[in-house]
Amino acid sequence: MITTVSANPPFTVEASQDVSARFPGSPRLHSFAWAQWNGKWIFIAGRTGGYHGVGGAQADFPRDRANAQIWVVDPTGDGPARTFHFPVAALPDSLGPVKDQWMSSNLLFFQDRDTLYLAGGYGQDSHGEWVTYPILSSVRLPSLVEGVMRGENSFSGSIAYVRSALVQVAGGELLKLDDGLFYIAGGHIFTGTYREFEGADEKNSSKASQTYIGEIRKLRVQRDARGQLAVSLVDRYPNPEFARRDLNAGFVILPDGHSLGAAVYGGAFTKDQLSFTKPIYWSANHPPQVDGSYDQKMSGYACARFKLFDPDARTMYTTFFGGISRWTWDYKKKQAAIAPLVGDKSGPDYFDGMQWVDHIATLIRGPHGTYEAVQPAQRLAGYIGANAAFLPAEGLIRIREDADVLDLKALRGRRTLVGYIYGGIRAFPREFPYLDESPLYHSGNVPTKANDMIIAVYLTVPPAD
Repeated sequence: MITTVSANPPFTVEASQDVSARFPGSPRLHSFAWAQWNGKWIFIAGRTGGYHGVGGAQADFPRDRANAQIWVVDPTGDGPARTFHFPVAALPDSLGPVKDQWMSSNLLFFQDRDTLYLAGGYGQDSHGEWVTYPILSSVRLPSLVEGVMRGENSFSGSIAYVRSALVQVAGGELLKLDDGLFYIAGGHIFTGTYREFEGADEKNSSKASQTYIGEIRKLRVQRDARGQLAVSLVDRYPNPEFARRDLNAGFVILPDGHSLGAAVYGGAFTKDQLSFTKPIYWSANHPPQVDGSYDQKMSGYACARFKLFDPDARTMYTTFFGGISRWTWDYKKKQAAIAPLVGDKSGPDYFDGMQWVDHIATLIRGPHGTYEAVQPAQRLAGYIGANAAFLPAEGLIRIREDADVLDLKALRGRRTLVGYIYGGIRAFPREFPYLDESPLYHSGNVPTKANDMIIAVYLTVPPAD
């Protein structure tokens, strides 16, 4: 087995410029759903506080820290971006289940052209119970954007939903492939509070329980003549390697240069309470398979990421921004270093082996194998990226219009603004004076907050030989 981490990526990624001053009034969120339409950014659900703590008052997900607004940010035109919002509570009572779901955390979502689909999510409902929602909802983005920008509820008629245990999941990913079917990858069902779960030594009880779905589900989503949703199971692919959550997943372009595949990277937690390392790949024509030939080291927890495909080299590049990682990058030695794993939650000196990081790492998969590359001289503006979004810039050439995979060939020979890192969790894992040599805070004690920066991402690709 070969696991290679290099400091010589085939392009340069810069993600250190904070441009939040150009976005006055934009929300600070993490673990949210997002979409883009006509140059606008749309944000639904998520949370406004930092990372849930371990064994303390912040270990739970109270409703008063949930995002209670539907947001539209318009960065088009000259001058500062304009921000609009509409309260979820103002939606009609007939959409009660949707109103609860749209204030949840870690829900699954997928933008299918002009429609945003949202599945599951965890949070405290309107009755005060902590649940994972068995809800699949959808909304037409043109109507939503117009209504929110006008401050009018003119879009609720474009919202549809259905109850189904098939979509009761949080912390997984939702994708749609060329067969027209949806796929739920990973995630778990959580009920009760994290505090109650920890109090029971993280074992299921009548008060709190956690069940990993342990599979990838293939679903058919249809609409009837009235536009109502229906969801049915086409197939399921169980595997112990699929019992992971808070993972990274997304499209890959297959070697033919056009067809869509899907991939899962990382995720938590293994039986040792660490991140998974084996990527998972599948397509409309091939069921999910674990890539046993490669162990991913960097960014094993859900984080912002962006994707490129080089049609000449038939190579896929997936870049991960920070987050939480089993391995870190030693910039002086130019090599990977394993995060400390010391003690347990009951002791004063506890490191859980999953460290907040500020590196930019790319997983490269091509005809000659897989390896990872870390930007050797470019770091993030802070310890950000976890539960964040990468919002692609408008006007860039994609391999396919319906997939967020940029054409690397079209970017050769220049420096290009490719998008923004938005939201997520900002952590401060090292004590004052906050240098690489400063002591690490013990796990569970790291100060965090919703990220207050919006980071412009630039890509420089050398010209072809």
